[in-house]
Amino acid sequence: MPTLTDAYIVVVEDDPNALLVTMDLLRLGGADQCFSRKSADAALEFAEKLPQVDLFLVDINMPGKSGFELLEAVKKHPKLQTAKVVAVTAGTFEEDVQKAREAGFDGFISKPLKTTVFPSQVQRILDGESIWDWR
Repeated sequence: MPTLTDAYIVVVEDDPNALLVTMDLLRLGGADQCFSRKSADAALEFAEKLPQVDLFLVDINMPGKSGFELLEAVKKHPKLQTAKVVAVTAGTFEEDVQKAREAGFDGFISKPLKTTVFPSQVQRILDGESIWDWR
């Protein structure tokens, strides 16, 4: 199992402020291999060039392809299909969480991120735990 320090993490987020916070929290938590892209297409194209991807942290509502479409593309991709895909989003109604579960996301973390626990949540996901934190 990869640790936060050596895991390859791709953050897919179109909001610059949310992206900054997510990347800062990952780095403060010890993540060295975290990368970001502002769209699903750019993230997929970039991820193909990495030696591996352990985790995608994906905003659901983005212009262009949604987080659901990115999830679908990752699950079908021969090189990326083993990566975990976690929704990180502000849409936190119970039906949003249910929809994410049914679509096959490996977890759900609501925004605003809880700064004190976010890095440990990511590590727990890398360890194989399923995190559904939406309140």
